[in-house]
Amino acid sequence: MAKLSSFPPVYSHPTDRATENLRRALPYINKHRTPVNPVNYAVWYEYVSGENEALSRAMNARLNNDEPITDAINQTYFEKYVLMGMPDRLSKANAGMEKVVDNTLKNIDKAESTASECASGLSNTKDVLESCDNADELKGIVVDIMSHTETLSETSNDLKAELNQSSKDILKLKAELEEVKKAARTDGLTGLLNRGALNQELDKVCQPPHNRTAFVLFDIDHFKQLNDNFGHLVGDKVLQYFSAILKKYCNESIIAARYGGEELALILTGYDKTKAKALADKIREELANSKLKKRGSEESIGKITVSAGVSAFHPGDDSMSLIDRADEALYLSKSSGRNQVNIS
Repeated sequence: MAKLSSFPPVYSHPTDRATENLRRALPYINKHRTPVNPVNYAVWYEYVSGENEALSRAMNARLNNDEPITDAINQTYFEKYVLMGMPDRLSKANAGMEKVVDNTLKNIDKAESTASECASGLSNTKDVLESCDNADELKGIVVDIMSHTETLSETSNDLKAELNQSSKDILKLKAELEEVKKAARTDGLTGLLNRGALNQELDKVCQPPHNRTAFVLFDIDHFKQLNDNFGHLVGDKVLQYFSAILKKYCNESIIAARYGGEELALILTGYDKTKAKALADKIREELANSKLKKRGSEESIGKITVSAGVSAFHPGDDSMSLIDRADEALYLSKSSGRNQVNIS
C-alpha cells in the first residue's frame, strides 16, 4: 500500500518485496481479464500486499461471492481506497466554491439592476419636482420617493443577508479544504505525517538559510514476527502506541512522520547529531520499558524494541542524502543486535 494511507500514494517497498507483489498480482489480473494498466495494477498490487485493509475487505467480499472484478470496479476501488476519495472531495469543494461565487455574483447583479431602476425613477421624480406647483402633486412625488427608497433598502438588506450566507458557506468550504489538505498529509493509521509530507518537510530544511537539522529513522524490531505471532491488528496497535510516544516529543522544532511500514521518523530543527541521538535513545528506552498486552486480555506480547539511525545536515545535502545516511546508521543498529541508536 502507499505507506500508509497517503495522498498522493507513496510506495516504499524494497525491490524484492515489490517484485513478489508483482508476481502475486499478475494471476489476479489475468483471471479477471483486466488490462494491465496503472489503475488495475495499483489495485491488485495493494490487495496482494495485504496492507490496505479497507481495500482487502471490499475485494474479499466480491471474491468470496465469485463476483467479477471489472475495470469499472477497479476504478471505483482505486479512487475510494487507493486515492482515499480525495479527488471526489476536492471536486465537491471546488463545485461548492463555484456555487457560492455564482450566487454572490447573481445577487450583486440583481442589486445593481434594482438600484439602476430606482435611480432612473428618482431622476424622473427630480424632473417632476422642478415643475411641481401644487400640494397634491407633491404628495404623489413623496410617495414615489418613499417607494424607491424602500425598494433600495429591501434590496440592500437582501444583498447583505445573501452575502452573510455566502460568507458562512465560504467558511464551511474553507474548513473542508483544510480537512482535505490535512488528510493529504496525514498517515491514516498513526496520525503522523505521511511519506509525501515528510519529503516536503525535508526539502524545506535542506534549503537555505540552513539551520542545524538532524534526522532520525526508527524501525520497530522483529515487526514481521510480531504480526505473525499476534496478527496485524496487534501490529497496528504497536505502531499506534509508538507513534503516540513520538507525538509527545513533537513541538515547533520536532516533526514526526511515518516513513513506511514499521519505520517512523523525526525531523529535528536546531539539533546536532549528538543531541538527536540522546533524544532517540530516550524514546527507544521508553518503548523498551513499556509493558504491552493484548487488548482485552492480560496476555503480554513481549518486549517491543526499536532500532534507530541518526544523521545531521551537511552543506550540499538534499533530502535523499540525509535519509540515506540515517538508513545506513539504522542498518548498523539492526546488524549490531537491535534496540540501539547509531549515528552516520
